[in-house]
Amino acid sequence: MASRDLHTFLACCTIVLILESVLKTSAVTPLTDFMFSKSVTNHGDLAMYSRIFDKFNDKRCLKITAIGGSVTEGHWNHTRIPVNLRWPGLLAALLNARFPCNDPVGHVAQNQARGATPTSAWIEILTGQQEVQFQGVDLVLLETAVNQGAEREQAQIDAEILMSMVTKQSRRSMTKSQLEQATTSDGQFIRGFTGTAAMWVVASTRRYIPVWTGVPYERISDAMYAQLPVAQHHGVPIISAIDALGPFPTSELQAWFNQTWYEGDPIHPNQRGHILIADLVFHYLKTAYEHTRLFQWHALPKDYIPREPMFLSQDILNMFLDQTPIKINLANMNDILRRNVTRCSGWWTYADVPEKIGFIANNVGASCVVPLKSDEVSRLSVGMAHVLMYKSYENMGMFKMAIMKGQMGVNGVCEGADDPNVQVLGSMIVDSLWKSKASLAEVSILHFQLPTASDKSACLLVHLDVVESKPARLKNKVKLLGISFF
Repeated sequence: MASRDLHTFLACCTIVLILESVLKTSAVTPLTDFMFSKSVTNHGDLAMYSRIFDKFNDKRCLKITAIGGSVTEGHWNHTRIPVNLRWPGLLAALLNARFPCNDPVGHVAQNQARGATPTSAWIEILTGQQEVQFQGVDLVLLETAVNQGAEREQAQIDAEILMSMVTKQSRRSMTKSQLEQATTSDGQFIRGFTGTAAMWVVASTRRYIPVWTGVPYERISDAMYAQLPVAQHHGVPIISAIDALGPFPTSELQAWFNQTWYEGDPIHPNQRGHILIADLVFHYLKTAYEHTRLFQWHALPKDYIPREPMFLSQDILNMFLDQTPIKINLANMNDILRRNVTRCSGWWTYADVPEKIGFIANNVGASCVVPLKSDEVSRLSVGMAHVLMYKSYENMGMFKMAIMKGQMGVNGVCEGADDPNVQVLGSMIVDSLWKSKASLAEVSILHFQLPTASDKSACLLVHLDVVESKPARLKNKVKLLGISFF
């Protein structure tokens, strides 16, 4: 048997065995055509997928990346679903069975999910390097709806930024010749398509928020309805497992949903859920591909044309797409120490919960000053700092960040941390405690004044302090992950 045939045979066997073993022990009925139809809450612009469908047709292999939170990472009921049985891996197996390709490795779905990571946190992780992260990737599956805790307006801005980072070219990745070709005679830059398709996947919803009954129809237990107008404007499909199964207007339906989908977990679907999610995404790709091959009325568009932003200004979007921020990785003590931190008390880098390292302080009065050297300051052009930090519903405290203007000393150290007359360029106080019953990484933004360009020795002193809340709290934990400076 040829290697390709063997690969296809094994892929088919894997899917059959998984489905058979799970369905035999569950009350889940097979998905109906109507459920498949309901799952596609936005069909998208198929021109974005033309390269993927051409690969199916030519038996070339796909490279897929899934980013998201703890659902995609395989969390369920204080355990982890095996990597190959999480929905991205199951999707790859389904694609290999239906669309065998020439490479023996087959279609590959890389699962890069991180627990407690909403859309805004993914933006911070990717900014300055998204073109490297997605190089050679055909499809990026975005599973962030269940972790999106922001208000609707901010959720739509975040969704538009993240989706644009996947689908729109960055000036960083373009040669001088390409930049000239993309610039019109009047100096306008026309941003092109990266060639990487995007898809939003709604893989679960929060059960501790009132279950979705369909009245009102629009639910708040995940961010699908916030992401929907963004997806519609830009032609990006949304596949929603929750819309396939729900709504759940009766107590019997709610009990069925809880018992067969969550099985004791308030957020994360069990193994049956991962099979269902993979099947829904696969069904969309398969039926859309078949449509493009059967449609005869006129030639379908081959080139996806990126849309202008609708939910934020072009200038702000350009910042995320093109700039390379100065980043301080506070989850890595080596990155902190190499900055010659001279004053730091009560802060430590460790994992307070498994696999979630952060820069943590537990008491009021904890203080640390982290410098940015003058050569880094000269690369800043906006005067904005994005602080990636954890917020939770218990044990959290008040965090103050202030940016002061320092001066580089002869020893290469940014001086002025103890100067009472030092110039304050900007400050903010953020409460790490919130009412939402979830622990998520969130972004807080500080606008600050940049030193004048003529001051070549100016550096920045970033003060990180835990301050007392009013009324005072018994516990005051603050957990930071990183800071990006623009």
